[in-house]
Amino acid sequence: MAKAVQQGLGVNGIGNCWTAGGRLQVGDNSGGGHSPVWPAAAQTASSWKARRTDLWWRGYGSADRTLVRRRDFGYGSREFRAASDLARRMPYSPRVSALIRSVARDPAVIRALVAIWRLPVVDLQVGRADADAWLGDDASPVGCMIQNARWAQAVLDLPTTEEHYLSGRPRQALRTNLRHARDIGVTSYRVLTYEEWFEAASVILAGRSDGADMTTEITKPELGQRVAYYLASDADKTPLAFARVALFGQFAVLFTMLSHLDRRPSASWARYQLHTFLALDLGSSGVEQLLLGSALRGTAGNQYFQHLLGYRIRNLRVTFDRHGRGR
Repeated sequence: MAKAVQQGLGVNGIGNCWTAGGRLQVGDNSGGGHSPVWPAAAQTASSWKARRTDLWWRGYGSADRTLVRRRDFGYGSREFRAASDLARRMPYSPRVSALIRSVARDPAVIRALVAIWRLPVVDLQVGRADADAWLGDDASPVGCMIQNARWAQAVLDLPTTEEHYLSGRPRQALRTNLRHARDIGVTSYRVLTYEEWFEAASVILAGRSDGADMTTEITKPELGQRVAYYLASDADKTPLAFARVALFGQFAVLFTMLSHLDRRPSASWARYQLHTFLALDLGSSGVEQLLLGSALRGTAGNQYFQHLLGYRIRNLRVTFDRHGRGR
């Protein structure tokens, strides 16, 4: 697998995933076998359990659960800019000595580290079957993320209704993009088979300079790996964007999302519609949160895209149930 990081929604710089050679592919950039637009998908629940812990006082990263006052910081804030600058300058797995040197050069690094440490925490639990499917010595990029990603991750609390998700001033830009997509006849839908999805994805990849490499990487899921496939097409049924999501019961990981580079701005509008569609599809089926990866290492454009879609910056605390409870 190629080691280059595909820029897009910001899925890059996740723990040690990239040193293992893998990558998550998220870019900016009416046939049978799919459900209608805005469906309520029926997904079976697994033993993954996600629970928001936005408590004012919660321990994190220590055995004695030391009380820490949790504090969010949003897109564009001073803390956000400082933490992003730090993340981009540091290697993916920084040594303590590297952090010390950064602090010595710029005392503001201390404030950035404290801001990251104090972020609200999301607790995740993975069951034995899901661990066996996604983790291991030769873990996939999704497995690497679950094993290694802990700090400042992009997390979307999934909506259950379109009205709730799109309401309010923060979603005004998203509503505008969705209106443009609707006006030109873009349709988003879920595809039931990998083969149908890959055929459409190949059309999009053929128009990308990195398409040949990605075509070899977008392989069928391994045994036990549950994946949902999504497509967006124009009025002539030409594929404009595609995405796939790893399913873990009560939460999921968006690990591929790419659009057609030769069909702008329609492909860009389609990407907004596609993400909105899959968020509502997953949310209405009982999935609570969607994980994307690092919220800090992406480009400013990628981070703004995350902001428009409603992602929040959270730390993750993952525990593994190896005793076979649940899925």
